[in-house]
This record gives sequence, C-alpha cells and structure tokens, in this order.
Amino acid sequence: MEVSFSPHAPADAGADLLVLPASAGAELGFELHRAGFAGRPGEELLVPRREGDRFRAGAVLLIGLEADADERAVRRAVGHAASRMAGFGAVAVALPHPAAVVEGVRLGGYRFDRYKSSPQDRPVGRLVLLAPGTAEDRAAVARAEVVAEAVTFTRDLVNTPAGDLVPADLAARAVEMAAEAGLDARVLTADDLRAGGFGGILGVGAASANPPCLIEVGYPGDGGGLVGLAGKGITFDAGGLGIKSQKAMATMKSDMAGGATMLAVVRAAARLGLRTGVVAVVPAAENMVSGSATRPGDVLRHRNGITTEVADTDAEGRLVLADALAYLAERRPDAIVDAATLTYSVMHALGEDITGLLGNDRALLGALTEAAEETGEPVWEMPMWRPYLERLKSDVADFKNDGGAHADVILAALFLENFTGGVPWAHLDVATTAYLDSATDLGPAGATGAMVRTLIRYLEGR
Repeated sequence: MEVSFSPHAPADAGADLLVLPASAGAELGFELHRAGFAGRPGEELLVPRREGDRFRAGAVLLIGLEADADERAVRRAVGHAASRMAGFGAVAVALPHPAAVVEGVRLGGYRFDRYKSSPQDRPVGRLVLLAPGTAEDRAAVARAEVVAEAVTFTRDLVNTPAGDLVPADLAARAVEMAAEAGLDARVLTADDLRAGGFGGILGVGAASANPPCLIEVGYPGDGGGLVGLAGKGITFDAGGLGIKSQKAMATMKSDMAGGATMLAVVRAAARLGLRTGVVAVVPAAENMVSGSATRPGDVLRHRNGITTEVADTDAEGRLVLADALAYLAERRPDAIVDAATLTYSVMHALGEDITGLLGNDRALLGALTEAAEETGEPVWEMPMWRPYLERLKSDVADFKNDGGAHADVILAALFLENFTGGVPWAHLDVATTAYLDSATDLGPAGATGAMVRTLIRYLEGR
C-alpha cells in the first residue's frame, strides 16, 4: 500500500473514496438523520457521489468517531471500516492521528487469501492522508507501517496450513526474513539439539517425520543492552500420545503463534533501528503420534540439566520453551520475555480479549503492562503463587509438566521460571488472543498477531 500526505481540503481530494468523521458530513451537505445514521462509534455510512455534490471523490465513507478520539479509538474505527474501503484503489482519509489511520487500514483490511483461487477483496492500493505531513507525523507513519507489517508477517505465518509449515519450513522462512532484514540467523538441527542437550525439544518432536529444530535470529542493537525473546514454535499439535479430539486439533496450526510473534518483533526492531539488542529463539517441533512418541512417564533432560517427567504429552509447549529459556539465559540478557499459546486455563480466566501476563520482575511486568495499555492490547497480570510449585514435584525427576486440573496458567509459568537462570523474566500466555474464531475491529477471523505491537512498544521504551 502506497501512503502519502496531501494538503488538500477534503472536498478537493480527487480519490476514489473519501473517509471522514461523521461530524464532517454536515459540512458537505449530507442530511445524516434522514439516512438513519447517528454517527456513533462503530457506525458507518457509504455515500456515492451524485451530480452537484460538494466533493470530488467518487464516494464518501462517514465513520462514527468521538470528537476527542485518541489513537486507539481512531485505529479501531478505521480498522472496523477497512472492509468498506476494499475495492477502492485510492482512498483519502481526513481523520486525526495519521499513524493510527495507517495501522487501522493495514490491520483491519488484512486478508489471508493465498489459498483462494479467486480472492474476493482488493486491498487499498493508495492511501492519502489529508494532513500537513509534519516531520513528526511522517516519522509516526513510517513507524506504523513497520509495526503493521510485523503484525501481518505474524498473521501470515500463523494462518499457513501446518502441512506447508513444518519446523524446517518455519526455519527457512526465518532465515529468509533475517537475510532480507540484515540480521544474523542460526538453525540448530536435530543433531545439534542432541549434542547440545535440548531434551525437551527432542522429546516433543520425537514422533514426527519432520524433525524439530531451534531457530535463533539476532539483532545487535546500538549499545542499549540485550533482551531475549522466546516463542513457542509447535507447528502442529496433535497432542502426542494424549491425542486431541478432531475439534481441538482444528486450529492447531496456530500453536506456533508465539514463535511467529518473536520473529516479527526482532525484524521490526531492526527495521526501526532500536538501540536495544534483541535475540529471538524459537523451538520448533510437531507434537505428533507414532511408535517413536514420548510416553507418559518418560523423563526428559533439558538444556540446563533439569529433568522433567512427562505427565501429559499435550502439555508440550512448556517442554520446548524450557530448553529455549535455558539457552537464552546463558546469554545473560537484561530481560527475557516469552510468548506461547500455552494453556486452556487462561481462556477460562480471561476470555478472548486479554492476554495472561506472569513473571518474576516488577519493573519488567510494569513496563509490559504499560506498553500493552498504550497499544490497546489488554494484558492482565496473574499471580506466581509459588506454593503451587509443590504440585509440579516429581517422584522420579526434578519436575513433572502437569500439576493437576486447576490453575494451569500459573503452574505452567512456575515450571518455566526454573529455566530462566535468575534473569528478569515475563511470560505471555496468548492461548486465547493469538487466534480467534470471529473477526474483530482490527482483523478477520484467524491469526491476530496479538502482542506484536506491545512488544515493539516495550523495546522502544527501553
């Protein structure tokens, strides 16, 4: 999408579609009440041009928006209206907060149509922002384009069918992305994982014909310290020998959303030229069923020497993340953040809109919460109730990966903390927010790219 600024007044904008806040409709002679349009947030009215109208554009789209709407409100309103803009080649927008407009158009207008023989929606080709285009606005819009591209990069990976994105494919996409962005990339193969003691990743991937790997992409930054990012990269989760139902498997191509998120974030950090260095690590595996599958009761030894009894083969995310966190902790970064579609219990606790947040460092948790508030991606901190750690103690190993039916979001975080090596650490459970069955204001059903914008904002804040 080509984005430009224009000093023209809205009435003089010669675009295919002119987008205005509802309050501006009266200025162009629209009798809004006769159309049953009150201009409330969430309402839209598309009006084709008629002979004698006071505007040059082919049509006008009026959007309900409060007069004092902030960036989040503009982003959501534009995102909600983005589908109405599809099919118009050039769209001129006269709304406040140009950067939020760009994000709204890009995210709300996103479609994953790679497998459609005849894509139905034609995205906006040219976006004209009717604003003076100050240096500040231009910089904000340039940033918004990078951020929106990071979200769509994540969505594209997560929406890709699992048969076309096995661990080696995900690694190849990461290496390709790194080369384009000028980043360092490294892929540890199954042999490398055996030599390096990554027993969790190997155990989870043991049943698949597609071997596991560990993906590492690094951005050096410019003297602003180092943040480690770990993202769960289960490219398909059948549940292992504790096999899922067909219904539960239906969306399991999305079980690598955490990994896709972290790859997108390190890419964005490089494109934005952030001072903070970032290293993203993605343990990639398929959790499948075969004669070579890890059995309940088997014991896996992780990168840092800690052993885990596999009590539940469908609690595989924490097994691969344990290795990734231990590997990152060896680098002694200033902080580690992981993201994973990890537990069903976070769904029951927080629903579809809110990401679960846990960790062991108040400053880090506060910074992530603040970044989430600024970007409009809600998080809710849940307790690291350490007495529950007793539930994870094993009779035959150091820990087991299942502590019972209740409070699993807390138990999973308590398990993962053992692999962080004392580094300040935060865990984002995106099991609900990373993939949705219905559309939102900022995108269609499917992958959302949740927490990409939050993590970029967090890194900028450092």
